[in-house]
Amino acid sequence: MNPLTSLKKLAHYAWGLLTALVALVAPVLSALMFLGFIVYELDEEWHIRDKSYNDIREMLIGMGIGVVIAILIA
Repeated sequence: MNPLTSLKKLAHYAWGLLTALVALVAPVLSALMFLGFIVYELDEEWHIRDKSYNDIREMLIGMGIGVVIAILIA
């Protein structure tokens, strides 16, 4: 796997994790982070057809991990 692809995947997981954890202190910002990511990925899909559903899935996995962490620390 290309190192840049691995970094991109890691960034999506991290963004999801951060989005979930930000919800603890700023729910509106968290919602904006989520919506901004989705809009960006859908725009990429419509213009360059880069299978953005994979990116969205990676972000949602990160969010799931973040939610579990948030539940454990709350």
